[in-house]
Amino acid sequence: MNTYRKDRANTFIQRELTLALGRLVKDPRATLLTITAVELTPDKRVARVYVAANGGESELREGLAGLRSAQGLLRHHLSQVLHWRF
Repeated sequence: MNTYRKDRANTFIQRELTLALGRLVKDPRATLLTITAVELTPDKRVARVYVAANGGESELREGLAGLRSAQGLLRHHLSQVLHWRF
């Protein structure tokens, strides 16, 4: 995948995850996080999501626990909006 398409896909996934954290995820721990970047692998099967927390290390740990609990919901949401084969 060329870099322009990859950058657009990364930006789209980041935007959709940010919106989903605000609208769909009900776990208050996950709302403590900010998605800073998304990086797709060349085959578009794995997306590495980078997050940050404003409150420090303890808030980051709590936010990651909340994000793990909402992992299935976020994957399902991305599968609905991306329309990719996998």
